[in-house]
Amino acid sequence: MMRALCFSVLLLSTPVFAQAPAPAMAAFETGQWGVAEAAASQASDVSALILASEAALMPITLDQAEGLSRRERRQAALRAQEYAEAALALEPDNAQAHLRLAAGLGYQSRYVNTVRAVMMGLPQRGRDHMVEALRLDPSEPWAPAMLGAWHLEVVRRAGEGMFDANEAEGLALMRQSVEMDGAPAAIPYRFAVALVAADPVAHGEEAAELMNRAINASSQDAVGQAVSALSEHLLNLLNTDPAAAQVEAVRLLEE
Repeated sequence: MMRALCFSVLLLSTPVFAQAPAPAMAAFETGQWGVAEAAASQASDVSALILASEAALMPITLDQAEGLSRRERRQAALRAQEYAEAALALEPDNAQAHLRLAAGLGYQSRYVNTVRAVMMGLPQRGRDHMVEALRLDPSEPWAPAMLGAWHLEVVRRAGEGMFDANEAEGLALMRQSVEMDGAPAAIPYRFAVALVAADPVAHGEEAAELMNRAINASSQDAVGQAVSALSEHLLNLLNTDPAAAQVEAVRLLEE
């Protein structure tokens, strides 16, 4: 039986945030996630709601949620879904809102009973929103990145074929996303995490190249600095102790 499935995602580089409230955006760029979420959630436009959804998950996504209980993390996932659903109610064809809803569903599945998550259709619903986002905006690199990560994570935890997951398709989608115009550093980092979690020996060389790429491409805002630090930490582990690197990669995907 598949354990909880999650697919993490960072969307800071997307232009949709350009119309979000300035105080919320300023807080987001400096890593004040709670302030950013509160400020953005007070607005009723699509861009603000997407930013609120993103901010709600940032402590978990960037491995900064050490002080949060599983219940608090699940609540964050539910808030992220609520904001994304509100955005979709205003603009049903917004690809970013579909991706944010997929992320919220994925994180929720970490913090509920596995059987319940499957019965609720959390992995399946998340996949469907990613597929829809890819259809709506084929130029958005996070769409194939998230869908590729979904395939790889389902295969890692439950085996080839569960929910029609396919490792080859996951690898192809992730590799496609890394090379797309506008792909932020978080995409090669997330791909590297998935590869190390799957097999640090078989995929070690590619994972190391991806993490170096993430380090070199990271921006100077809070998200970029966090991605760079996370990449450096996992890369050092991979170079010194591949088994420990795999344990850490799995923790990042499951905690």
